[in-house]
Amino acid sequence: MGAQQDAQPAVQELVVQVADIKHLFTAPDTDPLAQHEGEVMGEPALLRVVRRLMAAGNLGTGGKLVVLLPTAKTEPGLAERTHAALVRFCTLRLDDNDAELRILRREAARLLLRGLLILAICMGLSSLFRGDTITFLPPLIRNTLGEGFNVIGWVMLWRPVETYFFNPLPIRASSAALRFLRSLQVEIRAQPAPVDAARASEIGSS
Repeated sequence: MGAQQDAQPAVQELVVQVADIKHLFTAPDTDPLAQHEGEVMGEPALLRVVRRLMAAGNLGTGGKLVVLLPTAKTEPGLAERTHAALVRFCTLRLDDNDAELRILRREAARLLLRGLLILAICMGLSSLFRGDTITFLPPLIRNTLGEGFNVIGWVMLWRPVETYFFNPLPIRASSAALRFLRSLQVEIRAQPAPVDAARASEIGSS
């Protein structure tokens, strides 16, 4: 009974290794020979974290962002300053995502009005060609034009549907990842010291 009470769920840790704390938010120079992924790709470490969270889908609840820094780059109070910067960064990005969603909704409404107008015109032309009003064209051509305008009219509605329902999906996934990141605690740890070649040779021969 006591063992069950003492058992605590493991805290989810997102581990990021950077050469400098600013590389968490800003892109370093691209260096394919570098040790850290962000420097190899030339992009901020947080961008890679957000991308991986979006790919994972199930974000879970709570956790900790562990930033591995060279020992010389660690200093007292850095974790608190990094956490404040993380919250500010995520909040600003969330504001940008919300603004982009509003733009998409407004664009979708504009496209819908245009699509409905074109649909009405195409349906009218479709009825005209499939009816008995136009008699100087062969029935095959009239039916082809009628069906063609019918298809064109409905196709014109795809763009507003895509803009309203599908284009926001990656933005909403990004917002979910950013809200999760904003809720994380930040811990700064020193990177393990690399073993030099001579020391590795001694270890291997012993």
